Amino acid sequence: MEVLDSLEVRNLNCRYDSKWILRNISFKVKPGEALAIVGPSASGKTTLTYCLSGVIPNRIRAEVSGCLRVDGEELLGKPIKEIIKSIGVVLQNYELQVFGLTVEEDLELSMKEDDRDTLERVLKLFELEKYRRYYVHELSGGLKHRLVIASTILTDPKYIVMDDPVVNLDWNSRMIVAKTIELLKQKGKGVIILGRRLKGLEKVVDRWIHITPERSENTLPWPQQTKTTNSKTVTELSDDPIIEFREVYYRYSKEYVLKNVSLQIRKGEIHAVMGPNGSGKTTLMKHINGLLKPSRGTVLVNNVDTKKTSPAEMSKFVGIVFQDPEKYFVSERVWDEVAFGVRNLGLDEKNVDVALRMLNLEDRKDSSPYSLSMGEKIRLYIASVVAMDPQIIILDEPTTGQDEGTLEQMMNTIKKLRDMNKTIVVVTHDSDFALSVADRLTILKDGSVYAEGSPLELLNNISLVQEVGIEPLSIEGEEKCLAK
Repeated sequence: MEVLDSLEVRNLNCRYDSKWILRNISFKVKPGEALAIVGPSASGKTTLTYCLSGVIPNRIRAEVSGCLRVDGEELLGKPIKEIIKSIGVVLQNYELQVFGLTVEEDLELSMKEDDRDTLERVLKLFELEKYRRYYVHELSGGLKHRLVIASTILTDPKYIVMDDPVVNLDWNSRMIVAKTIELLKQKGKGVIILGRRLKGLEKVVDRWIHITPERSENTLPWPQQTKTTNSKTVTELSDDPIIEFREVYYRYSKEYVLKNVSLQIRKGEIHAVMGPNGSGKTTLMKHINGLLKPSRGTVLVNNVDTKKTSPAEMSKFVGIVFQDPEKYFVSERVWDEVAFGVRNLGLDEKNVDVALRMLNLEDRKDSSPYSLSMGEKIRLYIASVVAMDPQIIILDEPTTGQDEGTLEQMMNTIKKLRDMNKTIVVVTHDSDFALSVADRLTILKDGSVYAEGSPLELLNNISLVQEVGIEPLSIEGEEKCLAK
C-alpha cells in the first residue's frame, strides 16, 4: 500500500458531553501547502486544534473518533510526545506555551541544537532582536504571540497548526506571519491556519474550508473577505473630560513605556485606541483604573487623581475587560461569574440577566466558563463588567474570536452603553471596527500619542496608516469613508 505524504483528517467527530462540537470533519494538507479553516465563534476551531495536537483526549476529556494520519501513520489518541514529532501547534491561548524567562531563553528552549545563526535569523525574521533580553512578562500580548509562533517554528515539525495566529497582532506582525507561512511552504512544510478572520494572510493561503457547528463544507478557492459595518448615529458629547492624562510617563524597568502622554477622553463618548504591538495601549488602560500609577505626570479619572486612590476604590466607577479572560474567571458557572461582582457591590441581581441577554449568553448561563469558545469567554467577561454598572468601561481587544454576527451585536451593545451615558474606551487592531463604533480615535506609537481625532479622517489617511503600521481598512471600510 502506498503511503501518501500528507496530514489527513477523515470523519473526525468530537464532543465533550451530549453535544457534538465536530461532526464528520475531513480534509488533507500536503507539504508545501497552506490550508485555512475558518468559521464563526463556537464552531469548533479550537477543539479541532486540540484534536490535532493530542490535547484531546490526553489532557482534555472528550469523546473523539475518526482518523488523523501523518504520512500514513495513525496519530489520533497517541501520546502528545509522539504527535509533536510531526505536528507543531500554536494555541489560541498562546501564553500556555511560554517556557523561558526571557525572549532569547524561550527561543533557545525550542531549538533542537545550539545554533546561534538560526537563532539570530529567527529573531530578525520576527523583529524580536531588540526584545531578546526582555523578560517575557514585560512583552505586550501581540509580542508574546509572535514569540510563541517563532518558538514553534524552531522545533522544526513537518506540519504546523496555528489557531488564530493573527489575533491581537498589529498589521506589521500579520505581514511577518504571512511571510513566515510562505517561507514554511517553500521549505516543504504543511500549514493549517484556523480563525474567524484571517485578514492579511489571503495571498499565502492555497485552500480554505468553512466550518460551522457540527459540519464542514467543501474545499474552495480563497474567498474575498467581507465585513458588514453599521452606520453610526451622531450623539451629543460632553466637552468635559472624564479621563485626563497630563504629561504621563511610565516605565516597568529601565525604558519608558509611556512617554509624555497627554490625552482627554470626554464623558459619554466611545473612544478607540490603536497602535502597533508594544506601543503602550494596555499600559495606558491600566492607568485609568489605577492598577498602574504614573512614574511622572498625572492621571485624573472623574476628577480623582489615581495616584491618591486605590484600584479597589477606582473599580466602583471603572470596569476593565482585559485580554486573556480565562485568567480572571472565579466561578464554575457562567451566571455566577457575572453575579460575582454584582454581589460584591451589593447591586440588584437582575443586572446579571440583563447583561447575559445583552451579550447573547442566556443559553450558556449554566455552562462552565472554561467550556466556552474564546469569543464567548470575552463576551462573558464583558457581561461581568457591564452588570456592575460602572461609569467607564474599558474593552481591551473585544473583537478577539468574534464572528460577523457577534461583532455586530457587540457594536450595538457598545452603542447602547453610550446611550446610557457610559464612557467606553476600546483598544483594538481592527480598523473597520474602530471606524464603525468610535466617536474619536487615538493612535499610539512607541509609547506616545502619534495622532488623535476623527476615526474617519485618521483611518482614511493612507500615509498615516502606513507610517504607524496599523491595519488598513477593508474595501467595505474604504467605501464607507467615501460615502461619508
